[in-house]
Amino acid sequence: MSSEHSVLKQLHPLIRPYVEMVLRKGNVGVCMGNLRISDVKSGPTLTQTKEPCGDRFKIYIPFAGDSLKWEVIFDSCQPSNPPDFIFLGENGNFDPDIEKLENLTDWDPKNPESLVLVIEDLMREYRCYQKQLIEGYSRLQFEYSSLQGLEACDDVEVHMGNRLPGTLDSPVNFLIRLPIDLSPIPQYLVKDDPGEDLAVLLAKFHNTEGLRVTPQLFLSPKVEHALGDNTALRIPRFPTGGCLLDYVPQVQDFLQKQIDYIVEEYQRRREYVAAFISRFGGSVLEYDAESFTKLSLVLEWNEFFFVLHIELPSRFPQDMPVFTFQSCYHLSKTNGEPFVSVQKSYPYSPRWTGEEMAHRARLFILDTIPQFQKVSVSSTKL
Repeated sequence: MSSEHSVLKQLHPLIRPYVEMVLRKGNVGVCMGNLRISDVKSGPTLTQTKEPCGDRFKIYIPFAGDSLKWEVIFDSCQPSNPPDFIFLGENGNFDPDIEKLENLTDWDPKNPESLVLVIEDLMREYRCYQKQLIEGYSRLQFEYSSLQGLEACDDVEVHMGNRLPGTLDSPVNFLIRLPIDLSPIPQYLVKDDPGEDLAVLLAKFHNTEGLRVTPQLFLSPKVEHALGDNTALRIPRFPTGGCLLDYVPQVQDFLQKQIDYIVEEYQRRREYVAAFISRFGGSVLEYDAESFTKLSLVLEWNEFFFVLHIELPSRFPQDMPVFTFQSCYHLSKTNGEPFVSVQKSYPYSPRWTGEEMAHRARLFILDTIPQFQKVSVSSTKL
């Protein structure tokens, strides 16, 4: 049984639809993270009932790289009434103007999305509250205001955490959504991840003066599958004395270069395979028509038939393809499988066009095949 299902089972039947919709649709903020519910409890009731009567719970909301913890309190005796909220921990000073919470003051008990709408109202006010907190710090105010309207920044959240022990200072997180477009990426890289194109930069200021800043990149599964996970992508370091106004475009440019690099690699592989098909068309046994990483040819030299397998490495064209010659007649003495010879070194330049590579490969094959035939015969398993 999933934890979500367990939570829902504990709730009063008339409160359950609100929470169910929160779990289903409650993706909020820059990172579009899921909300989490826990610690379902029951308040005082006037009557005994066999039905579950959970009417209060804690809700965890991802925000600016942290997790907000609020308590939501319904009344199982009057489940159609709007809920109360208690803002726990470092959020205790958050006191929103109830007049600005339209979906709370005009609570619609018939709408199962009412709680989702109230949370969205609260999050809007919480973002304003966090902006007010940094107004007294010139460095933080500059960093936040400079990001507004920046092309390399779609959205930003800022969150001032608890004061550091023994100081009057606090760590501050900036969570920045970066624009990213995966439409040029080959479809085979993203077809199994239909989710959102999402890249988020977390810049952690270890104090309000910004003397030390630690950046971290987070990618949605779709983007991670296309570009590689965030541990493999080494984003630029945050320079000493630097600012987000200069740094964020650097990270955005870095991501764009990764996309351009992947697209260029794909196009070069496709060009390479197309050149071989054009030159050896009638000899093509099979090829990878999706990612263009493999190609097999059936070739003949002086009535000696063999198969040439070509594998393109992930860093093609910087790294050269691997040629594997396979005899159609002879078995290896060591394992009884078709005799093969692997060639990883031959005339090659990544600057050549696909057509030039195919031409040079043909010359190499003609030079290599006599020796391959001789060795395959001598290595035959009798």
